[in-house]
Amino acid sequence: MRKLLVILLSAMTLPIVAQQSNFDDYKRRMNAQFDQFAANKQAEFDAFRKRVNEEYADFMRQAWESFPVHEAEKPIEEKTAPPVVYDEPAPTPAPKPQEEEKPIPKEDIKPITTPKPTIDTKPVQIPVKPKVVVVPKPQPAPEPIAPVKPKEEPYKKVSIAFFGNIVTVGFPTNDNLKLRALEENAIADAWEQLSDSRYDITISTALNARKANNLCDWAYMKLLQAVTEKQYGKTNEAILTQAFLMTQSGYRIRLGMSGAKLYMLVATLYDLFGMRYYVLDGVKYYNVSGNASTQMQITKAQYGKEKSLSMQMTSLPTFGSDPTPKRTLTSKKGVTTYASVNKNMIDFFNTYPQACFNGNQTTRWAAYANTPIEKSVKDMLYPSLKKTISGMNERDAVGILLNWVQTAFEYGYDDKIWGADRAFFAQETLYYPYSDCEDRAILFSRLIRDLVGLDVVLLYYPGHLAAAVAFNEDVKGDYLTYKNRKYVVCDPTFINAGVGRTMPNMNNKEAQIIALK
Repeated sequence: MRKLLVILLSAMTLPIVAQQSNFDDYKRRMNAQFDQFAANKQAEFDAFRKRVNEEYADFMRQAWESFPVHEAEKPIEEKTAPPVVYDEPAPTPAPKPQEEEKPIPKEDIKPITTPKPTIDTKPVQIPVKPKVVVVPKPQPAPEPIAPVKPKEEPYKKVSIAFFGNIVTVGFPTNDNLKLRALEENAIADAWEQLSDSRYDITISTALNARKANNLCDWAYMKLLQAVTEKQYGKTNEAILTQAFLMTQSGYRIRLGMSGAKLYMLVATLYDLFGMRYYVLDGVKYYNVSGNASTQMQITKAQYGKEKSLSMQMTSLPTFGSDPTPKRTLTSKKGVTTYASVNKNMIDFFNTYPQACFNGNQTTRWAAYANTPIEKSVKDMLYPSLKKTISGMNERDAVGILLNWVQTAFEYGYDDKIWGADRAFFAQETLYYPYSDCEDRAILFSRLIRDLVGLDVVLLYYPGHLAAAVAFNEDVKGDYLTYKNRKYVVCDPTFINAGVGRTMPNMNNKEAQIIALK
């Protein structure tokens, strides 16, 4: 009987084992086919990248054209409107006690006449339809020319300290890049050397660092500058390698030479202040590698799907933590909260150039206002503000936050503190001891979107920046219309003024709306 059971169980198990064996064989075949497909696709990518890099190098061998330098643009200097303190209307005096009525003498009695109706000369509030300034939507990081998969072989690790992080990029162990001369053929030869598969590890690890540290376009460019200078020093080879990595990552750059120096010129979606530039085919290319003041020989070599740098940040880079001392911020209405920011982020913001879109200088504040605040900063700053406005209607909640921005910070003029106009990211206003109208409007707009969830726009008057909020409920006060919605004026520099009050000498009919995301 026992033998019979063993035979029966064996007979039942054999099909299962056979099925598992067949499945394993099928899985191995599928994996092998996928690996072969991936290898074929990667070979296609490698061949494509090799071809376009060869074409790029061939174009570089042609004589570079001479282009004149354009002087750096500066923000328009205008007289800044000083802050104004709102005076509450004096309370209506209590009525005097009535005296005992006395009979009116007959001779004093006069016939009753109907008074003429008085005309209210106060202007009726009408919706203002201002000029609207719209900036381009933030762009995702460009894609590399083609996916890169380096060979599995030893490589040299080059590490740098980058805003509190240690970032490592790989270079070939036998890296011997050297420009034999600063002329077209020598530069093209060096470019072809960088295009060799040995440097795939450099491209791959650089792109991995961009992703791992959530670097925006400007931060990625600064990283490549730092790591190439670590490898080659402040040399033409460093400039060339930085330019090579930027192009392989999908960015629109051009190379130029003047005297004995090579330069990397970068195209952006914005016009950058404070940097000289060159115009090629109607596009401005900014000199981020130096300060050449003369004309430059520039190659027009380009790649097919290159993209200009975006100067907007949908999210912040992930830098190392270096919290500043805790700062106490108390409003006149007694709302107290605390702020500590990441000094590494402040240092990065100091490298960020002011910029405007399409020549319209009023757009420069949008990039600041659209930039979020770090989570670590919000975790300290927001809880007490949320608790204070919890359960309030929209108008009262916005009024509390407006008063906090109006009265918890000390006002200071940029020209006296910085020597020129300088706007702050919201996080910078929480760090520096002084702020002006534009800084407060930017911070206020961030708080309203984050804590109340309402849409906000910036309002630009000549010499002044304020904000306006789109409420979901009917709120009285001065307002403007945008996209058929009512945006009520909120001015963080009109000290103690509530929601809906426009600062004196500011004409809403002259205001421009700066749309925010």
